[in-house]
Amino acid sequence: MKKSILLIFLLIILSTLSACSAAIKAAEVLLQDELESEEEDSMDPKELASKAPSAEFSAEDLFSTTLFQEDPAMLQFSKKIEKHISTFDPNFTVMYSGKLDWDTFEEQLNDLYNILNFVNPYTTGYIGEYGWEAWEVDNGYEVEFDFTYITDAKKEKKVDAYVQDFAKKFITDDMDDFHRAKAVNDFVVQLATYTDKGDSQGQAVYELISEETGVCQAYALLAYRLFLAAGLDAKYVYGYSDNQLHAWNLVSVNGDWYHIDTTWNDITPIEPYAISYAYFLVNDEKLSEDHVWANENYFAATSNTYDFMHDMWYADTIGNVIYYNSLDDDMVYAYDLATKQNRQVTETACYYLAAFDDAIYCSDYDNAGFLTKIFINDGSEEVLLEEEVLNLFVDDKGVLFYETIDGEKHSQTL
Repeated sequence: MKKSILLIFLLIILSTLSACSAAIKAAEVLLQDELESEEEDSMDPKELASKAPSAEFSAEDLFSTTLFQEDPAMLQFSKKIEKHISTFDPNFTVMYSGKLDWDTFEEQLNDLYNILNFVNPYTTGYIGEYGWEAWEVDNGYEVEFDFTYITDAKKEKKVDAYVQDFAKKFITDDMDDFHRAKAVNDFVVQLATYTDKGDSQGQAVYELISEETGVCQAYALLAYRLFLAAGLDAKYVYGYSDNQLHAWNLVSVNGDWYHIDTTWNDITPIEPYAISYAYFLVNDEKLSEDHVWANENYFAATSNTYDFMHDMWYADTIGNVIYYNSLDDDMVYAYDLATKQNRQVTETACYYLAAFDDAIYCSDYDNAGFLTKIFINDGSEEVLLEEEVLNLFVDDKGVLFYETIDGEKHSQTL
């Protein structure tokens, strides 16, 4: 006869990774405080939010895959659970017959979400809540699970089609690993607006592709799928930053591993077109300045090949050239990815930058934030509108979209 040991209903809180707030992203800017004082405040220089490691948490607080080495039965137990999750099974029973004692095994059941991330991070993202009941049997423990999910098979088919469509549109056979990684980063950053609102509180990838909103879990899981579709080896990483749970990716580029944090490369929710590369192809040493993770769970990232990217924010790309505002000196540069040459375009502090054809369009913060056209070849300038503007974007038809400080949206054909 089975002996009932314990009944636990463990809530996988949907806000677990919504704590990766856009308010802590490294390229975040200071915003205007009050509508009546916006004109004065908006002329303050843009500044980066300071970051710090998570003082309240350490890597020891995170699940370590050394458990799988010590007890392979726990890995097999987790794989069996994942198979049920992948089919959205709401109720099932799995047998564990490893060497863990009850107290240790109970800890793993309570940490099951994090364990499953190392079996299949994407299907783990299906989970909303789970509960379990365990019984002791002659050769181990039998565990009955109850799961609820934040997505379903129909929605995931749409995600699959979305990922395939991305690869067809944006990935070509002649692209090297760097351009594939950049294509994914730019796509996710441009697509997503950070928010924990919505049916899944921003956790579900389906919500991200349909509502274009999400939190770091959705950012990192979508990026994970897109990296794989782009032909890159990639991992989903979870850890801490600023004393909050956070998620990002590891990606293999030309044989070396790098971190990419698409959430933090998405500067702020109210600047939907702005891209930063401060967290693009970053090594362990740099990322450890403000991220904490269990290093033994992942490949080491030691290369500094792409450190030149980390000075870029308010960036836009035409062909092989990235036009960007420099974090170092607030001036605008053009970096040619083909020749690996960097040149200064202008000394203007050019924010909300959008590039098209032979010019850069931006909010000139050296001139009251006026809408300004800067010619790429010689850096000459032309003021197009004597009002402060923000959130500039040029679509593929050559239409410039922007907002004035009163919130009104405008467009003009270039």
